[in-house]
Amino acid sequence: YVYAHTLGLVLPRRAAEQAQAATPVAREELRPGDLVFFNTMRRAFSHVGVYLGDGKFVHAPSKGDRVKVSDLNERYWARRY
Repeated sequence: YVYAHTLGLVLPRRAAEQAQAATPVAREELRPGDLVFFNTMRRAFSHVGVYLGDGKFVHAPSKGDRVKVSDLNERYWARRY
């Protein structure tokens, strides 16, 4: 929604498809607005968030759950990044 309404860029719906369309960026080079991908279901690119800066990202953890801001350095996310 954000990319479509601000940049006119329509991203694929699924995280794995988004990853295929994206250019990899090293973690140290992340900038606000970059997509961050995680292995949360024992497969690469099963979850995606939008990097906010200062190690934080916004994401929807699961269907029906609230949108949350999380820290890339939290053990759960750091291990799955």
